[in-house]
Amino acid sequence: MLMHMFDTSDFERSLRRRRWVGFGLLAVGLVGILCYFLLVDGSDVLPDFARGFYLGGASGICLGAVFLLIRVTVLLSNPDARKKARIREQDEREKTIINQAFQFAGMFTFFAAAASMFVLVAVSMAAALAVLGVVAVYAVIWLIACVYLSKKL
Repeated sequence: MLMHMFDTSDFERSLRRRRWVGFGLLAVGLVGILCYFLLVDGSDVLPDFARGFYLGGASGICLGAVFLLIRVTVLLSNPDARKKARIREQDEREKTIINQAFQFAGMFTFFAAAASMFVLVAVSMAAALAVLGVVAVYAVIWLIACVYLSKKL
């Protein structure tokens, strides 16, 4: 389902789906801000960096969602901008660059996380298990994507 979200074969429909993603991200960010003000702010249990994480993370998600919603709204309302964006997104060279960048970033992240586990095991078992969980989720999502794309393509 998520892979269909950014399918650009029907660009207008893809933009409308992206708008829904923007609203979803905005809702997540607003929940984070509400949690900060209702649960975290003034709490003596959490350290300062954790409180800052709630506010900063939620604000960043909200800001990204607003930028996404503005861009999608402009593209939906302006046919010339929509045409340029569609051409840019469907350009084979751009697709190749983006795919190779994601591939490199994914490989680097996977191996950096695996290497960091050697350090983390000596420092904190909980942190090592958290990184192991991230590596496991990455591997499972990669396998699911491979199976899905092998059937689709």
